[in-house]
Amino acid sequence: MRKWMPLIIALLMILPLASCKGKAPKKQIASPARKTISRKVQKKNPTPRTVQKQVSVPEIKQVEYNPAGRRDPFLSILALTKQKIERKRKKNLNPLENYDVADFRLLGTIYNGNGYFASILLPDGKAFTVKKGMTLGLYGGKIIDLGEDSLTVREYVMNYRGELKPKDTVLKLRKEEE
Repeated sequence: MRKWMPLIIALLMILPLASCKGKAPKKQIASPARKTISRKVQKKNPTPRTVQKQVSVPEIKQVEYNPAGRRDPFLSILALTKQKIERKRKKNLNPLENYDVADFRLLGTIYNGNGYFASILLPDGKAFTVKKGMTLGLYGGKIIDLGEDSLTVREYVMNYRGELKPKDTVLKLRKEEE
C-alpha cells in the first residue's frame, strides 16, 4: 500500500491538468458601446408654502462624567486587591499582617480569668501570642472569637463585584477536627 501511495497522489495531481489539454480559452466579444442620451431636465419653481410649522427642538444638556470616588472599570478586581495589599505592606506592619490567615497554625490557648489568649505559629516558624480584637492577616482581619480549642478571624475581602464581604476563618487546635 505504501508503494502505491505516491503514484496515486501523482495521478490525482496530473489528472486535472490533462483534462484541460486541447481546449482554448474563449475570447470575449466586445459589446457595442452604448449611446448615452442626455436630456435637459427643467427644474420646476417650487411653490412657496404659506404655512410653515415651527418645530421646537429641545436643548440637549451636556453631561460630564466625574470618576472621582469610583473604581476604574477597566482594571481587574484582582489587580485592585493586590494594589491595596501592597500599600498596606509598605506601611510598618507587624509580622502577623504579612501572611494569610489560612497559613497560621494554632498552637494552644490559655485562659487567665479575664479572657483567652492564643499562641499561633507563622509560616516562617515564629510564634506569637494573640488575644481577642487583634489584627491578623493580609486583609486586616480581626479576632472575633477565641475559645478553648479554636480561634475565629473575620476578614473583609472583595468579591467579583467589588463589594466587601466578610470571610470567617476558623483555626482549630487539632488539624484532624477540620
